[in-house]
Amino acid sequence: MAKSLFHLCYGRQAGAVLLLALSPLVSLQAADVVQQATAVAEKSHQSAARSQQKINQLDEQTRAAYDEFRATERQAELVEAYNRQLEKLVRAQQGEIDALNGQISSLEQTEQAVLPMLARMVEMLGRFVAADTPFLPDERRQRIGKLQALVERADVSLAEKYRQILEAWLIEVDYGRTLEAYTGELVYNGQGRQVTFLRLGRAALYYQTLDGRESGLWQRDSNSWKMLTASENPVLDKAIRIAWQQAVPELLTLPLPVPQAVSQASVQATAAEVE
Repeated sequence: MAKSLFHLCYGRQAGAVLLLALSPLVSLQAADVVQQATAVAEKSHQSAARSQQKINQLDEQTRAAYDEFRATERQAELVEAYNRQLEKLVRAQQGEIDALNGQISSLEQTEQAVLPMLARMVEMLGRFVAADTPFLPDERRQRIGKLQALVERADVSLAEKYRQILEAWLIEVDYGRTLEAYTGELVYNGQGRQVTFLRLGRAALYYQTLDGRESGLWQRDSNSWKMLTASENPVLDKAIRIAWQQAVPELLTLPLPVPQAVSQASVQATAAEVE
């Protein structure tokens, strides 16, 4: 009995001593386990953080890609709408081109008909000037010459040719309703001298020497000058000053050319009355 108790006590003491001997080892192992667990947890956290960071980056990239896709889609819609509008413009321009081609073809036909007419207009104007009262002869002949050269030019449009020819005709028309005085050369009896001309529309053309002593009236029927009387010289001088706006306008009495047919009729009537 006593031996058994001894063995029991001894066993307990030995176990306690064994536990005491093993306690540091167990603590060390537990610490290692905790450190390992902590390290694993820390690695897990780091890995999770990296994963989350990648997820965030992927999310941002996805959003950026989506935004870019939407912007590209909107741009594509705008380009498509622009292309549709361009197609309409191209069709409209093609229609205008076709219309212009038709007009050009028509203009070519019109030009073939109009050019001879313009040439006749210039020719008729030249004949008219040659048969008209001889005022401003050089200026009017030069105008006719320019028109004759204009008709032959290929670099001038048909409209411009017509405009200039019509302008020349209008200038000639204006001569018939204006009063004008100008200085020019008078060739009379083979001698040339500077005189002052007075044009009263197309009704009469006068000249007066610069000293005012000699005046004449153009007779269209005889294509010659008729001398005015000394009493008519001052009247003509005043008419010239009125044309130059150097005198106040007033009613003047000037001789007019009498057509030869009228003169012959008057002579015949006078002879019949005498008989």
